[in-house]
Amino acid sequence: MKKTLFFAIVMAFVFTSIAQTVTYDDILAQKSALELTGKKAGDNITKYVASNGETYTIGSTITYGIPTNGKYYVYFMDVTGSWLNVLGEEENASSSERAQNQERAERVANRNGGVATIKKIQCLPIDMANKKTSGCKIYLVLNRGGIACTNFEEALQTGEVRTPISAETMASEAAIQELKKWKEKLDLQIITQEEYDAKKAELMKYIK
Repeated sequence: MKKTLFFAIVMAFVFTSIAQTVTYDDILAQKSALELTGKKAGDNITKYVASNGETYTIGSTITYGIPTNGKYYVYFMDVTGSWLNVLGEEENASSSERAQNQERAERVANRNGGVATIKKIQCLPIDMANKKTSGCKIYLVLNRGGIACTNFEEALQTGEVRTPISAETMASEAAIQELKKWKEKLDLQIITQEEYDAKKAELMKYIK
């Protein structure tokens, strides 16, 4: 009895201590949710390192980008299970179903630039019939409007989720703009070539 209890405790510890950080490389390697999190549902993730190099955790924010098909998002879903880009165009859909789908779709219309907080990170099996062995995709539960991001990497690739601008990129852009100002001063003969060259050498350290 004691051995059984000890084994159960050890196994519980192993499964809860399996790396709760999942990376894009894990997704590319088609590792299963069970392998990555110890759970077939893949809901034991606290940190995800995405293909854009950014690390996302519970409490992190994401910013909506531009809808893939112009107005409606492909990779965001109403928590009730209705795809947000569905316009009720199914051949067999009733008029009420079409209206309901239209309403749900419009819940995220014009959210470009809006921010949502990550409440939960999962790596859902792609093949739900083979949860133990199937590769998985990153699924986010968000706090804004009861919305879930159904495939985070696809949303990043298509621009439905914006990639944050790094501090390095911001510094580079700021340096370029500053250098342009100094070039204008040089062209207007407000400063000398030597002054411009000195400032350029200083700013080039930040331009990538």
